[in-house]
Amino acid sequence: MTKYEQNYQPGTVFHDAFLAGLRAMGSNVRKWAKQHDVHFQNIRVYTTGFSNGPKSKAMREAMIVEIGPELFDALYKKRAEMEAVQ
Repeated sequence: MTKYEQNYQPGTVFHDAFLAGLRAMGSNVRKWAKQHDVHFQNIRVYTTGFSNGPKSKAMREAMIVEIGPELFDALYKKRAEMEAVQ
């Protein structure tokens, strides 16, 4: 596993944390996908773990790095707390 990705499970919590981080930075999925030369439609595949191969793991790592590990961690934990309450 990659440096940061090992701390987080792919799924809806990861996906929502990534989207929230992009929005907080004033960005969006289409911009991020273009910067990383991937189709924006594949983002959910990478974040939810539907595909869990080396490319998906590398993409999740890049997502965490883009948002910043500290911010991503806070967003992920907050979203996981919300999931646990539901």
